[in-house]
Amino acid sequence: MKPYELKLNDSDLINLHKALLEAKFHMTPENELVAGSPVVANIYIQIRDLLIESDRSGQWKDWFLLKNRPDRRGQAIALMQRSKRRDRWEQMTLEEKRKFARNYLAPFLFDEEELENVIAEADGGG
Repeated sequence: MKPYELKLNDSDLINLHKALLEAKFHMTPENELVAGSPVVANIYIQIRDLLIESDRSGQWKDWFLLKNRPDRRGQAIALMQRSKRRDRWEQMTLEEKRKFARNYLAPFLFDEEELENVIAEADGGG
């Protein structure tokens, strides 16, 4: 597959971040597949990494820590619970649930304990 490059300045990058944030965490999305899309998650992680590498690196790293974004964490869990793919949840292995949750939580940074807590909450145990 042919790779593409975008030419973005700082302002463009921030606006793309805002658009992806809105698309991924919208509580009444027109296309619910966006929130959990591995493709969108991958693109957004690349945007996150570029922002963290910018001149305001420390501020961006703090901004992207999941523990600093309880609102987005809650939205991701709610979106996971509402997902049409959720009908497979009970049949998913733990690793599949982890991958599912990572896609919904992208672009945020979190540790394994936070991921396990999100999965437990999505399971209805939190």
